Amino acid sequence: MDRKHFPAYGWAGAGILAVGLGLVLLTEWWIVHTYFTPWMWTGYLLFADAVLARRRGYSWLVPQPGRFFLLLPISLCLWLLFEAYNLHLRNWSYVGLPQSAVLTCLGYVWSFMTIWPALFITADLLEAFGLRKRAVPVRITVRLRRGWFIIGLLMAAVPLILPVHLAAYLFVLVWIAFVPLIEPVLYGSRGVHSLLRDLEGGSWTRWVSLGAGGLICGLLWESWNMLSTAKWIYIFPLFQNLKLFEMPLPGYLGFIPFAWEAWSMYAVVLLLGRRCFPRLPGPPRSSGGA
Repeated sequence: MDRKHFPAYGWAGAGILAVGLGLVLLTEWWIVHTYFTPWMWTGYLLFADAVLARRRGYSWLVPQPGRFFLLLPISLCLWLLFEAYNLHLRNWSYVGLPQSAVLTCLGYVWSFMTIWPALFITADLLEAFGLRKRAVPVRITVRLRRGWFIIGLLMAAVPLILPVHLAAYLFVLVWIAFVPLIEPVLYGSRGVHSLLRDLEGGSWTRWVSLGAGGLICGLLWESWNMLSTAKWIYIFPLFQNLKLFEMPLPGYLGFIPFAWEAWSMYAVVLLLGRRCFPRLPGPPRSSGGA
């Protein structure tokens, strides 16, 4: 793609953002207030991906849109895992939902499909605009990988084993667990991007871009959530008197490891999928795609 060309869908995304913000501030139209968050993420994804394509000549939608549309159902399915955890840990709940089950499901599906694309496109944008980080290479031994895996397994399992009144304090483990649980598997696999291999090569770029992208997305999620009538509220028993939007301030730190594990989870899905479908499209190459 010609880097001087700004894709038309990017202007559509900018229009979606402007219209959504204008309608939610100036009208009481219920459908806008109900679906405001996924509406805004739709506009953001289109606009941000177009900026990415304009900046480096390729993106998640250009020239192979299949990888973007594959990411949408992956995002939906992976987020449902965290919803399953929340059934036991009870850290958030949803309020202001439509009375219709169909409309409620539409909001869930639309919203959950935007989570992984938002994190990855934002991280790619940061890299495209020059974010680079190198450090001393980390020696990755078999013992280290085994230790990581055991720690990740414990982090993922312990919150589910404990009773609710204790487990409610441990969702932080869930936001971290899948990095040490999955990365030792990815390290020894070809054809997928391993964050652990990045450390071995002295590259922290993807760690930093994902972490920073997670924080940016967290701020956007919570600010748009505040303006929505159908929203989530946090009910975990800590820092409820220290909030920015609906999120207790320390909770924003959780977006950093969540972005890391989102990447690891996506990579392992690709790894498993390619064993059944060898031509499965991967992410853009600058993001570690195969």
